[in-house]
Amino acid sequence: MKISHRDFIHPEDYAALESLKAIPLFSSCVKMFLNVGVEQFLHGISMAQKIRLGPDQLPHLYGHLPPICEFLKISEPEFYLEMNPQPNAYTQGDTRVFITITSGLVEHLDEDELQAVLAHECGHIACHHVLYHTMAGLLTDFGSAIFGPLAPLSAPVRLALLYWDRRGELSADRAAAAYFGSCTSMTETLIRLAGGPKSITESVDLNRYIQQAEAYDKLQESHWDKLLQGFATLNASHPFPAVRVRELHRWGQSDAFQKILEARDQSDSILRCPGCEKPFQEHWQFCSHCGASGPPISSKSPMKENEA
Repeated sequence: MKISHRDFIHPEDYAALESLKAIPLFSSCVKMFLNVGVEQFLHGISMAQKIRLGPDQLPHLYGHLPPICEFLKISEPEFYLEMNPQPNAYTQGDTRVFITITSGLVEHLDEDELQAVLAHECGHIACHHVLYHTMAGLLTDFGSAIFGPLAPLSAPVRLALLYWDRRGELSADRAAAAYFGSCTSMTETLIRLAGGPKSITESVDLNRYIQQAEAYDKLQESHWDKLLQGFATLNASHPFPAVRVRELHRWGQSDAFQKILEARDQSDSILRCPGCEKPFQEHWQFCSHCGASGPPISSKSPMKENEA
């Protein structure tokens, strides 16, 4: 059994995405808009302002990406590092897809958490989010500049894209959990993004944090509170971290997730460094992480966290 994006896509993401696709000519118009030069514009900025990562450029960061792409069966996107103290990562493009991580993200997260973010971003690619995801970001950040006095007319489209975008984040969280065979790394990453680096949040009680999300749900049993929280998320591209943790935790206990674990156990082995046991690419002479030379060893990708 091979793992497909259909195994982890969130039902609300699927429904909202199908609704967008059902709008006559919408997909074609978005593609046309990006292809007239917007995608090239964004790509040029990345090339000029950021550092493109690769086997010979900061390989200790780049090395996390290929095993994730192999697991999710996607083509490897371009990969960039951006100087920005705000922890963040984002994926843009259509015909040319590229992922960016910020220096703040690298500083705030440990290696497993950074891998979880990359698996999340690659999950967007696997779920075919990137076209609409890019458009939602452009309308949010540059709507007035793009449409000028007609910007208010684009508001319904922007809100519809953001509504879907928030649900797409839940699918991408699931992709990270599927890659690890556990919800732990993605959950801990969300806790870091909610409360700060590991030095501050390492001892956060996960069960209490999930209870906090459930209390938030109960709060919205009041119509007034539900209306207030609806306004709070109306222009947001991401659900609140506690809500994402709760959604991920519930899915981690589902039959669907158990089927993914079974599929992972049956998947082909990948190569790992004989020294540090991190992913080792077949064409490498030396490990980009620790410098050890082969021959590499074979193991499941990646090691289940509860077996580490």
